[in-house]
Amino acid sequence: MIRQAVPGDVSKCVPLIMQAIGQIAFVLTGATDEREIASILGGFIVQEKTRISYQNALVLEKEGDLVGLAILYDGAEARELDEPLERAAASKSGNANYRIPTEPESSEFYLDTVSVSPRCQGKGYGRKLIEAGCDRARKLGHERIALLVEVDNAAAKRLYERLGFRADFTKWIAGEDYVHMVRSL
Repeated sequence: MIRQAVPGDVSKCVPLIMQAIGQIAFVLTGATDEREIASILGGFIVQEKTRISYQNALVLEKEGDLVGLAILYDGAEARELDEPLERAAASKSGNANYRIPTEPESSEFYLDTVSVSPRCQGKGYGRKLIEAGCDRARKLGHERIALLVEVDNAAAKRLYERLGFRADFTKWIAGEDYVHMVRSL
């Protein structure tokens, strides 16, 4: 079952987010220790109006266990959603000018994160989360949804292509090149 996340999902969401975003977790938090990163991310999941807020998350449950997560939001709100994380990272890093790179274009609904527990991968759960995200975007009146995928992640790119996404440009984020992929709704 796919449902809207709630603050009580935080302990299951944090590992899924960290699994999906890898090095970007360091950029989002300004921290260098994984336990500290997990704590910071957990604090932002339970807040409203942040990139990784429960408000922007869909979760997939199987037999009562949360095994998948998708984080999605309007690209036009990306800067506003990143500001609380930037303030915290600026404080943590000591860099008053700390900025998180904006991932989405303002004209798109953005699929920020899709993650499925390793023990449940290969069962179509990622596809179900992506389709649920597309449904959410449609209901909110968006005409396209987009995502970023690592340039060298051929398996993920193939999945997204099978789901109707097409590559349109590359973007440099957190020291890595990502392919921007878009799907018309």
